[in-house]
Amino acid sequence: MALVRNILPWLAAWAIVAGLAGPVAAKPVRDPTLPMQAAPGYEKARLIGRWFEVARSRSMLESDCHAVTADVETRDDSRLTLRIVCHKGSVTGPVLNIDGILVETDPGIFVIRMVRLQQFDALPLVVLWQAEDDSLAVLGTPGGQMGWVWSRSAEVDAATLALGREKLEAAGYAARAIAPVKQAP
Repeated sequence: MALVRNILPWLAAWAIVAGLAGPVAAKPVRDPTLPMQAAPGYEKARLIGRWFEVARSRSMLESDCHAVTADVETRDDSRLTLRIVCHKGSVTGPVLNIDGILVETDPGIFVIRMVRLQQFDALPLVVLWQAEDDSLAVLGTPGGQMGWVWSRSAEVDAATLALGREKLEAAGYAARAIAPVKQAP
């Protein structure tokens, strides 16, 4: 009987988690039947530098992240380092560092390997579009695990944000799944 009392709270917690995950799974954030293509003639050097995440699709990786920045840096080898800084809960919340390594497999197509988050397998990451002046970039994963709109500026106007969202939607991301990311004032 004591064993049953000890197991019941775990079963209840598991049922709650499963119930919460169900609606997310029922509404995919990306139509996987649409092909995902990299920006034509893309050069990875254009990705180097500081980016501000101004919009993203829902993802387990950045749940409740605010004021997100992404730094892409060169390495001594052919790979790139990705350092994402997420403020949990609010723009001034505690910092969660998400580190990864980007390995380019084709122009504009990378495999991202998370350094400390082993639950995320290596994911393909595609640069879908980047503004000619490199002020805005749109990236996504074919499976829809992540979709990002990155800007070189923390503040973007409504038209710029709409353009980034439009590029994600053209790659099959559901409009309802793309949300702006609040940056620190």
